[in-house]
Amino acid sequence: MGEKIVDARDVCHAYVSGRPTLSGVTLSVAPGELVAVVGENGSGKTTLARHLNALIPLQAGELAVAGLDASDPDLLWDLRRACGMVFQNPENQFVSSLVGEDVAFGPRNFGLGQERAREVAREALCAVGLEGFERRDVHALSGGQQQRVALAGVLASDPAVIVLDEATSMIDPRGRDELVRAVLAAREERGATVIWITHDMELAARADRVVVMRAGELAAEGRPEDVLTDTALLESAGLEPPLAARVWEGLVELGEVTGPAPVTVEGLVRALCG
Repeated sequence: MGEKIVDARDVCHAYVSGRPTLSGVTLSVAPGELVAVVGENGSGKTTLARHLNALIPLQAGELAVAGLDASDPDLLWDLRRACGMVFQNPENQFVSSLVGEDVAFGPRNFGLGQERAREVAREALCAVGLEGFERRDVHALSGGQQQRVALAGVLASDPAVIVLDEATSMIDPRGRDELVRAVLAAREERGATVIWITHDMELAARADRVVVMRAGELAAEGRPEDVLTDTALLESAGLEPPLAARVWEGLVELGEVTGPAPVTVEGLVRALCG
């Protein structure tokens, strides 16, 4: 890989219990890439994600994000501005009950004046489809809308890297689709790199690259159509193929189709109609 916006080399981490949660993880991500990191609970994927903006200090190995050394405490705030995170529960990152004030908090915290911060917040809300929500109560919004407010709060600081940690796991399918569209639009319009930590194989199938974590190690990485159709690999990591691949394999067993399995619903439709 050429230019790297995330460059992790032999990253290791262990919590107080002593059991390693990351064991020599080496991973590079290119600017503008959408990478899905998948794995069962306890596989280390969230620990890896939280290293990317220094929520967890680096214990061993090397890590640079947007050219910033994650081991340098003097670069902590620069790194967190360069790498924004959207968490599983958006309420955990709200700092104000008003949407506009919450989204403007990041820019204000990083030094923008009040009026400019409000302007940036309005632009970020428009980017996620929540134009005019500035005076709304965040706690009165749907789960999908709350996650989009959280995403807007990240976008308002104009990060180079956006990390989403199981951001769709607590919202309904409609909210999930709204958030996915907003993330993809932000990537397209702003050129942001997206790293999505997820259990959702359908979401992972839409990534440029899939990384499989297993017992604190990087078990595999590659194109979705290669990784997400490797049943043995996924089973060893406590995962299963996306729905489209499972349907295709069922049809193969019935003798109805042949060839490699598609991993998205759209790919399945094209394969069946083609």
